[in-house]
Amino acid sequence: MKKRFGGLNRYQLPPSLYKFRDILAQFVPPFIFFQVIRTILFPTSVDVLILIILVALEVCFYFEWI
Repeated sequence: MKKRFGGLNRYQLPPSLYKFRDILAQFVPPFIFFQVIRTILFPTSVDVLILIILVALEVCFYFEWI
């Protein structure tokens, strides 16, 4: 019996979750652009935190970690 390491296998996820991930990947870059403009104009700690989360999410999509 083959042991699986690393938790959940990508191919065991339902197709609807893949579609949701692809849709989310399309919406993240415009949100990053909007958040950069907002952070430059009205810098608050919440805006910076949201920007960091969005950039981290985009990096995860780029390297296909999600």
